[in-house]
Amino acid sequence: MLCYAQKPTKVEIVSARSLEYDQRVTGKVKKLIGDVQLKQNKTFLFCDSAYLFEETNYVEAYHHVRIIHNDSIFMYGDLLKYDGNNKTARLEKNVRMNDKKMNLTCNELDFDMNSNKAFYTTGGKIINNENTLTSKVGYYFTDTKEFYYRNSVELTNPNYSMTCDTLKYNTISRITSFFGPTNIISKSDKIYCENGWYNTENEIAQFNKNAIVTSKANQLKADSIYYERKTEFGKAFGNIQLTDTSNKIVIYGDYGELIGKEKRSYVTLNAMAKKMLDKDSMYLFADTIFSYQKTSKQKQIVKAYYHAKILKLDIQAVCDSLVYNNEDSTITLYHQPILWSGQNQITSDTIVMFMNNNKLDSFYLVNNAFVISREGAKEFNQVKGKNMKGFFEDNKIKFICVYGNGQSIYYAKEDTAYMGVNVVDCSEMEFYFSKNKIDKGKFITQPDAVFYPLDEMKSDELRLKGFKWLYKQRPNIGLVKQHVKKKLN
Repeated sequence: MLCYAQKPTKVEIVSARSLEYDQRVTGKVKKLIGDVQLKQNKTFLFCDSAYLFEETNYVEAYHHVRIIHNDSIFMYGDLLKYDGNNKTARLEKNVRMNDKKMNLTCNELDFDMNSNKAFYTTGGKIINNENTLTSKVGYYFTDTKEFYYRNSVELTNPNYSMTCDTLKYNTISRITSFFGPTNIISKSDKIYCENGWYNTENEIAQFNKNAIVTSKANQLKADSIYYERKTEFGKAFGNIQLTDTSNKIVIYGDYGELIGKEKRSYVTLNAMAKKMLDKDSMYLFADTIFSYQKTSKQKQIVKAYYHAKILKLDIQAVCDSLVYNNEDSTITLYHQPILWSGQNQITSDTIVMFMNNNKLDSFYLVNNAFVISREGAKEFNQVKGKNMKGFFEDNKIKFICVYGNGQSIYYAKEDTAYMGVNVVDCSEMEFYFSKNKIDKGKFITQPDAVFYPLDEMKSDELRLKGFKWLYKQRPNIGLVKQHVKKKLN
């Protein structure tokens, strides 16, 4: 079976004020002047004057050129070169093209009637409702109402502006897909990514590859980000980095959500937070880390749930959950919290750590307070009470006060030899530390103190009730530092 290409139809003359043959041109060439109208199938050509090359089915038209294609596409210009055999048109100078969805202006435009594709290569501008797009190179497919733009692409809208290298835009769905480095800027935020899409109708977007959303107070980075601008709701996936610039807190993880209007967010899957302090950084790990502000004037509150850990080079802590309140600069540890500083282990039902001038200043132990300080291989200084207040100096424990039901066991030492052990019961007492170890004590209310030689004390008598040395639960600084380095890189 043989197939034959369909023979192209001839361009027809519909009307003109005058018609003559141009003797200067070889072949059958008609010169049309005044209110010229030509036709080929469903394509109509209008102009002031034109040359019709009948043998080649070719038209050159001049001044006030207008094309109507399929009763839906309208094109204008000062010069037209039309190939009736290939059904291609080239418009030059003051070119315009429009349909029901958009208006295009440029200096040069090519249009293929077979594929219904228009393109320009010397710069153009498209207006679609409130969106204006400009680019060096552009393609418009009239059947699908899709534009493709390349080189110096810009999209402007009353609410935002976008610049990128390559962009696809559908005038019906008003969905923009972008490729290569892309910036979207509005009054409230700035967005960067290298791949994604944006629905200009409902302002919902997906940003992929090195995605960054920056607002006045926060910056969100991730492998990909889903974002609803109107509701300020977002989801982030992979290598998340949420920075609170005002409070100097960075939260990391592999999945997170941002509820912007409610000023709250959370991150989970390998969640970690970094708080910049005066001369150091404090790291927080947990299954999930929440961040929120109850009011616009309130400072940030961070909550960490399940298997929470705090790491500084000189201080570590573990607990089930904690709350960092930037309003009063407190960190509260709940559910079997343990705090370590040097050789000191600190426990209670609840531990509250206070910060001052971006430094750890003090701590308060609520109920069942217990401080254990390792003195030797088997020797432990111990202080126990209902509640305690402790103070830091240069991130080391300097002083603690015991309030209620105070008990202590601490070793007396001369040079490197132990002289004996002091066993003291006293409702309220104070202990001073030197080099992060208990150095001396002060007993305030009716102390019951006995000094025992070491050989008179049994090993179980050298432990206060409830004694537990929990060194196995202490975070391994080296392993945690490796995790932090990997996360930050």
